[in-house]
Amino acid sequence: MLLRDLLLLSLGICGAYAQILKRQGAGNLTVAFLPTSEEATCEQNNIANAVSLTTDTVPTHYVCFNLTEFFSQANDTGTRNGSKWSSTEVYQGVEYTLGNRRSYDPDANYTNVWYQQVKLGGSDVKPGAEGHWVFYMYAFEDCIQNGGDEYEIEEWPWFETSCQTNDVGECRQVPKPIRSFAIGPGDDYNAIHGRCEVWARLGEGASMWNRQTAALLVVAAAMATLLVL
Repeated sequence: MLLRDLLLLSLGICGAYAQILKRQGAGNLTVAFLPTSEEATCEQNNIANAVSLTTDTVPTHYVCFNLTEFFSQANDTGTRNGSKWSSTEVYQGVEYTLGNRRSYDPDANYTNVWYQQVKLGGSDVKPGAEGHWVFYMYAFEDCIQNGGDEYEIEEWPWFETSCQTNDVGECRQVPKPIRSFAIGPGDDYNAIHGRCEVWARLGEGASMWNRQTAALLVVAAAMATLLVL
């Protein structure tokens, strides 16, 4: 009975936590992808007809999407679970709605992206302030930062952005076609970086140092534990 009660309690806590992560009134994240030929990416008509994803769910961990696989699916709504580096455990992901899914062309090069992240509720709408989400873009599938030695990282960069925008959003053209993108929790990301990022190329040098330092500290802690044992 004790085990059963604990399981029921755990399920109840997980359900409540998932509802908290919905962050009622926290706003939405919308990203739209446009082919290279659509140079005027901020034209409202182009954005209205672009393939897009909208979510109001803040994931607990990183969620990766392959562009072609994702927009070639048969459903306009769904849930994508999150994951954590070097772990097979499933985490709270994002619930999403797709726009213009049928117009996606797998043979097109999508080098233009439109991004909108707003917090709803009066004074909470602050373009340039820290947002609830972080959005990543990659030139390789599976959200890989580098495709191998034959690819110069400066020529095949990834980008990260986590700041709020105004209602009209922001547009960006990247040097290589977008093959995958990811959504992560912005609060943790911004805390590690010390600020929100605006289209940070390669994640920014200082931010890269912070992540490498954090990784080294984790390794050092693990080694110290082994020595104690």
